[in-house]
Amino acid sequence: MPIRILPAEIVQQIAAGEVVERPASVVKELIENALDAGATHLTVRVRGGGRESIEVVDDGCGMDPSELPLAVAAHATSKIAATRDLDALRTFGFRGEALAAIAGVSHVRIRSRRREAADAAVLESRFGHLEPVRPAAGAAGTAIEVLGLFGNVPARRKFLKSDPAEAARVTEVVTNAALAHPSVGFTLESAGREVFSLEPMADLFARALAVFPDVLGSNPMPIAGEAVFDGINARVVGLACRPEKLRSVSRTQRIFVNGRPITDRSLQHAVREAYRGRAAPNLQPTFVLFIEIDPHGVDVNVHPQKTEVRWRNAGQLHRMVHHAVADALEAHVGTTHGGTLLEKSRAHVVSEPTQPIDRPTAPSAVGKPMFTASTASREKAWSPRSASRAADSPPFEQLLQAPTRCVDVLLVDETWIVHASEDGIIITDQHALHERVMFADLRRRIAAGHLMQQRFLVPVPVAVPPEALATLESLTPLLQRLGIEANPAGPRSIAVHAFPVFLLERHVDAAVFMAQILADESLARGVESGQIGHAQEAALADVLDMMACKAAVKAGDRLSREEAARLIADGAITDRGTHCPHGRPTSVHIPLADIERRFGRR
Repeated sequence: MPIRILPAEIVQQIAAGEVVERPASVVKELIENALDAGATHLTVRVRGGGRESIEVVDDGCGMDPSELPLAVAAHATSKIAATRDLDALRTFGFRGEALAAIAGVSHVRIRSRRREAADAAVLESRFGHLEPVRPAAGAAGTAIEVLGLFGNVPARRKFLKSDPAEAARVTEVVTNAALAHPSVGFTLESAGREVFSLEPMADLFARALAVFPDVLGSNPMPIAGEAVFDGINARVVGLACRPEKLRSVSRTQRIFVNGRPITDRSLQHAVREAYRGRAAPNLQPTFVLFIEIDPHGVDVNVHPQKTEVRWRNAGQLHRMVHHAVADALEAHVGTTHGGTLLEKSRAHVVSEPTQPIDRPTAPSAVGKPMFTASTASREKAWSPRSASRAADSPPFEQLLQAPTRCVDVLLVDETWIVHASEDGIIITDQHALHERVMFADLRRRIAAGHLMQQRFLVPVPVAVPPEALATLESLTPLLQRLGIEANPAGPRSIAVHAFPVFLLERHVDAAVFMAQILADESLARGVESGQIGHAQEAALADVLDMMACKAAVKAGDRLSREEAARLIADGAITDRGTHCPHGRPTSVHIPLADIERRFGRR
C-alpha cells in the first residue's frame, strides 16, 4: 500500500485516544485546566457515568472571546512558550491537547467570562466542527459541557463500563483533585444527586481526614521527611494508617507530586517496606502522601495522561519516603508503649544463660558446609494460607505488644513456648520469634560491616537457569556484603567460593540457599526493572529475611528450658518483636479473664 497522509479527522481521533480514555479522563483534564486558571471552587456534574454529559464549572480567570477557538485547537496552550519551559513545569496542563482531543470525540460547549468583562461568550464544537463564537450571559469563570462522549467513535463507546463503574472512576478523579488542593472547594453531582461537597480547608491533613474519615482510622500517623540530592530540594508529608489498621486491599494508596496524582510502584514499595514485619504480608497500608520537589527534579512529560513521571534521582526519593514512613512507625510504637517495648511480667527475670541457642559444632570435611547438624529438624512449611489461618485466630487471642522475659516456661510439641504474663498466658512460636531475633541481629551486624565469611577449599557448585546469571551479576555487591562470594561457572551453573560463617553454624546448605536467592521472583523483577540499584535496602531485607528463616530454630527442634527462656528474653528487647520478618505474629496473649470465662468462672 502507498504511504499517504492521514486525514485530519482520523489524526484527531487517534490523538484523542491517547488523552481521553474514558469519562474520568475528561473530568481530570477539565479540572486541571480550572486549577491552572486559579479557580477557588469547582462543580463537577455527570450523567450516565459521564457518557451522556459532563459539566465542569469554575470561578477562575476565564477567557476572552477571541481565545475560545484556540482553546479547542490542537497544540495551543498558554502554559509554555519554549522548550526550556518543559524542564520546570509549574502547571498541570502544557501539551495543548486535552480540549482539542475532547472536542474531536464529543459535542463541547464552552462558556467563559473574564472577571473584568461585562458579558460572557459561548463556543460550541460538534465533534471537531466549530460554530461561531456568540455572546451570552454568565458568571465570571468558565463552564465546559461535554455531551455524547465518543458519539462519533462507537467502538470506543462500546468498551466503556457500566454507568455506575464509570461514575466511580469520576468520583476517584475528583477525590484526588480535592485531596491535592485543600484550599479549593469541590462539589460533585452524579445523576442529579450530590455525591459530596467539600469547602476550602486549611491544610492537606484536614482535607485527607475529610475525604477518608474511616479508611485512615481515627488517629492516623502523620508523615514528614525532607532531603536534598543533586541540588534538588524534596519533601514528603502525609498521613498513613497505623499497623493495626492495615487492610486486605490497596485501594486507598494515594501519591501526589507537586499536586499531581501519580502512579509509582517504587514509592508504593518504599511505603510497604517500612511496614515490613509489622503485620501479615497479605495486608496493605492505606496512605496519602504529598511530595513537593523542585520541578527540575521530575519529568512529567512522560505519558499523555500525566499519571507517570520520571525522577532525576529515583533512589534518593525512594529512601526519603521509606525513612519518613519508618520514622512515623517508630514514633507510633514509642507512643503506644509509653516509650518502652517491654511489658511488666509477674514472672521473675532470668539471667542470660551462658550457652546461646545458635551454638556451633565441630567442622566437617573440606568443600562441604563446615558444620554438621546436632538436632533433627522437621520444618513446617509456611505459606500465605497458613498465615491467613493465624490471622483468623479465636477472638480472645490478642497479639502481644512485645514478648516478655520469664523463667518458668512450658515447651509444647517442640514448637510452642508457653509462659505466664501479668494477666494471662503467652504462647510463643519458637521459629517465628527466633527468626525475628536473628533478623534484627543480622541487621546490626550488616550495619557494623560485612558478615564474617568462611572460604571453601573446593567451591560448591549450584545448578541454576540461564536467566539467574544476570540476577547474580546485579546482586554480587549485595552478596559480598553478606559474606557470599559466587561466580558463574558455566551457562547453567555457578560456583560458591565463600559463605557466611553465621549460616554455616546454623547448618544452612550453601547450594540450596543460593538457588533459592537466584530463583526469588521479586529480586528477579527488581533486576529486570532496574530497581535494585536504588532499592538496596529492600533487596538486603529480602535476603536477610531468607537468611534468618533458614538459620532460625524450626518447629520440631528441641530446646532446653534455658534456651527457651533466653529466646523469650531476647525477643523482649528486639525491635518489632511482635511479628516475624514475614509478618506472622510471634506470640499471642490469652487474658486470664477469657480463660475464667471459658471454664465457667465468670
